[in-house]
Amino acid sequence: MASDSLKIVANGYVITCDPGNRGGRYNLLIRDGRILEISDSLDLFTSLHPYATVFDATGKLIIPGFVNAHMHSESVLLRELTDDLHFGLWKRNIHLSDSIAMLNDEANHEDMLSVALAAYFGHLKAGTTLVGEYGPAVKEKGFVALLQAIERSDVKGVVALQNWDQVGYVRDLGPNRPRCMVSLGAEEEYTVYSFENAVRVAKELDIPIVAHVGEQRESVEAVKRNFQRDILSVLSGFMALSPATILVHCNHLSKQEIQMMERLSLAPVVCARSAMCKQTGYPSLRHLTGRNIRLCVGTDWGTVDVLQELKFLDQLPLLLPNIRRASPLELLRMATINGAHALGQASETGSIETGKRADLAFFQMGDVRLPVHSPHATAQELAGFLIRYLGSGDITDVMIDGEFYVTNSQIVTMLEEDIVEGFRKTREKFFPEARGRLPATEDLTGDRALQARPKVIPFITQQRPAPAVTEGFEEGFQNKEKTPKPVQEEEGAANLEPPVSPNSKADVTNKKPELPKNVKRVFGEDEDF
Repeated sequence: MASDSLKIVANGYVITCDPGNRGGRYNLLIRDGRILEISDSLDLFTSLHPYATVFDATGKLIIPGFVNAHMHSESVLLRELTDDLHFGLWKRNIHLSDSIAMLNDEANHEDMLSVALAAYFGHLKAGTTLVGEYGPAVKEKGFVALLQAIERSDVKGVVALQNWDQVGYVRDLGPNRPRCMVSLGAEEEYTVYSFENAVRVAKELDIPIVAHVGEQRESVEAVKRNFQRDILSVLSGFMALSPATILVHCNHLSKQEIQMMERLSLAPVVCARSAMCKQTGYPSLRHLTGRNIRLCVGTDWGTVDVLQELKFLDQLPLLLPNIRRASPLELLRMATINGAHALGQASETGSIETGKRADLAFFQMGDVRLPVHSPHATAQELAGFLIRYLGSGDITDVMIDGEFYVTNSQIVTMLEEDIVEGFRKTREKFFPEARGRLPATEDLTGDRALQARPKVIPFITQQRPAPAVTEGFEEGFQNKEKTPKPVQEEEGAANLEPPVSPNSKADVTNKKPELPKNVKRVFGEDEDF
């Protein structure tokens, strides 16, 4: 009689991402969700464990499940509003601000559930088994919906706490709370009180701090104006910097700051492809690579595809001079074991090692469109094959804790049609097809046809948004009271941009699109931080 808890994954090409960086044809023995042994002899396993269930992985590449160390789940809904829009202009996007307000409304917590389900089952099909979640500043019902979606997908999440509702909910769960981290919020909105509150919560709950650093040059300059020091020195001065601190983006950091990262054994998370789309500048890869720094990868905004991020990082040095090109194996480690270290989960996942959780992604290697691989390929060769030739569409199976949650490229724990349908309904609610459009059946000719054409906004290149309007999108802890209130009563205040009259006459050189008169111009109203 076969034992359900004992499995053998046989004859696969394996990249372990362990300290030895092993690669080649291996067999994996799995018991109770953990890797019991790794061997190149299948006969040994089958003779010792004749009742184990054997899964034939011939012709498949097996890697540790990807670790997406920084992701905003709400972006799977909002990404169409931010495409090709400079990050500094997001706060002036009326549809975006209205959609954020809708998503943060507790009455719409079911929409948060459908969005998060789409995001996390998307992670699952893309081979990701661990996510650093930097979700929206929703109140308790929305936060519970986010946690329910993560649990329903079985993907492991480490969730950033964005406001006091979220902190209070997690605190009340006691030892049963999910894996969490505490957010410092946007750099340009750092205050003494925000640091004190975040550090206090991190110590109380024994969780790490996550900080956006150097995402925009304007944010870096704002920190220097407000504190007369660079961002890492500020974090260190407020006791918010330790080896457990998660630093995200790192686009505009000095060489001295990066030396501090190396000295403190920090693991920065870079989101290069997202930075390109946001037009915020690339990570400081010239200084980060080639050092004793454990680089990690996050998709940040708009996509759940970690492999796509690795392909972008692989090609970026071909476009930008003086950037060291990381080897395929280095890139894969950035998206597996390094990310697990950053999220504090390296003892459990991130590599294929004895004693660790069996969190695995399986790729089909035998497609006729792919080059023929060597039967004796090394880890470096296999990683090169993965990054240069495979895509997330080649993933056939995903295992978490020794159980398959994707088989034959299909989710097995929930109907994919239900996930897509739930997300479609939420999208139609947030973005009605009729918004701003004339009926598709109406014949437009002459002047009416000209009026119906979309206004073309010039691509902003040389002119950057003024610092006053380049505040980051992500919000975090704030408390602008001079004396802190009790935790259960504390609330931050969003740093709101002054409303601008849509009828005001602006200089044409500002290249600002005209907006309808009935559009709200204030971003972040009524948000709880």
